[in-house]
Amino acid sequence: MGAPTNRIKGMEKRNIDEIIATIEKIPTLPEVATEVLAALNEEEVHIDKITRLIESDPALATQILRVANSPFSGTITSVSSVNHAIVILGLGEVKALLLVFAVQKFFAQAEGELYYRKRIWHHSIICGHIARLLGRHYQCDADDTLFLSALIHDVGKIVADQYFHPEFRRVIDYIENHQTTFSKAEKEILGVTHYQIGAKLLQQWSFPRQVIMQVFHHHAPWQEQNFSKGAMLVYLANILAKLAGFPCLSKEKSINIEHFAASRAVDLLNKNGFELDRDTLEKLLVQINETLALEGDHDIFS
Repeated sequence: MGAPTNRIKGMEKRNIDEIIATIEKIPTLPEVATEVLAALNEEEVHIDKITRLIESDPALATQILRVANSPFSGTITSVSSVNHAIVILGLGEVKALLLVFAVQKFFAQAEGELYYRKRIWHHSIICGHIARLLGRHYQCDADDTLFLSALIHDVGKIVADQYFHPEFRRVIDYIENHQTTFSKAEKEILGVTHYQIGAKLLQQWSFPRQVIMQVFHHHAPWQEQNFSKGAMLVYLANILAKLAGFPCLSKEKSINIEHFAASRAVDLLNKNGFELDRDTLEKLLVQINETLALEGDHDIFS
């Protein structure tokens, strides 16, 4: 299907209009995020402008510096200034982080955040790191939207938890009792999927179309009419995060490396320029796990 519209394909089980109306009532992001979104759509962005945005929020500056000093950034020297962090991470990646931090803060629960909400964000962080690694491996790292799309690919789960909590809680219980996938449980209980909800919200928030489509197709990128390498890499990052032991839920249906290596999905990846086999998967997983071991708790939100 094409870009998400007011009528999201597949929303049959629950009242479509009610779901859309609820999403449309979600407020806009804070000013810093809307400014970053505007900058994302500009042909030229001045580093000084982004630096000022970050430095105006000490907590934000701390988060950016933490990422810049992490093993995933690849730096061997200490990064102590926002300007240096932008040089190390790249302007596109910094803009992506600013947006994700804003979204995470927007949906943060005041007290007693449920364990699965934390696991969803944790999984998303891992996916962002892996997508960056895959971008370098497949020489697609010039795509500024890749890191952002991977970090935010499961935002629909957060929206469902916050605005359709009773049903989403039942989705979690269903997954834990049946060891199935999120998508199957969501269709069974909620009638919609997290990627449909996420794409609708990002469209409403004026995220770049490329990000919206990568989020919408992150479970089946080959269904996109205009094939997107970014969507393929977000899909693969999601799979590798699960293979590395970082699913959203520990009882979610597991992925077997042998079965995945022999799957139709890997055939499609190979046909579209992503050389992938069992050996490559194992090498990527070794690299991922080594970097994650250096990274520690991987939590860029604390």
